[in-house]
Amino acid sequence: MSRAPLTILVLFGAALWALVLSGHGWPVPLSFFTPLSAVVSGLSVLLLLWDAWLWRLDLLHPWPVSQPVLRGTWRGQLTPATGEPLPIFLVVEQTFSTVETRTFTDESRSASIAARLDRVDGDFLLAAVYRNEPDLRLQKRSRVHRGAVALRVHGPRPAELRGCYWTDRDTKGELHFERVSRQLASDFKSAAALARAAPAG
Repeated sequence: MSRAPLTILVLFGAALWALVLSGHGWPVPLSFFTPLSAVVSGLSVLLLLWDAWLWRLDLLHPWPVSQPVLRGTWRGQLTPATGEPLPIFLVVEQTFSTVETRTFTDESRSASIAARLDRVDGDFLLAAVYRNEPDLRLQKRSRVHRGAVALRVHGPRPAELRGCYWTDRDTKGELHFERVSRQLASDFKSAAALARAAPAG
């Protein structure tokens, strides 16, 4: 939440509280509103901390926060409808209010154009529209393309994601991921290193 609507919200809250006090016969001097700026600043900092980090604390899950924490690097398998399975890594960057995804194979990388995490039929669904860019050496046979992915999230502390993808090249397939690290890999090589360092099982 930006500072302007937060200021309005605090101002309305303070005005309502002042009316309640006045209605009960308590005097309400103008100095009552003096700390308004400090309150807004404090709430702004608290909201920023909540959005970036606090909401991920384990003690807050699954209640009062039901939204699963997907932030990290996931190792997976991409199984095209017409081909052999391929190794793939998924990196999820997540705050309480936003989610972004990147994927890496040894031949290409993708980044989400838009992504959402919503509750569907009792489970959460991570859905994204992405742009895939193959390595330059491969672009003669594999062009830049766009696609979409939908991954089902099971439970408040998910260890795996399953779903499917489809592209504007009329290809589709299945995806399966397992979390290997809370760290965020930057490419296929660093993701593979995190996977090798992950505890077995």
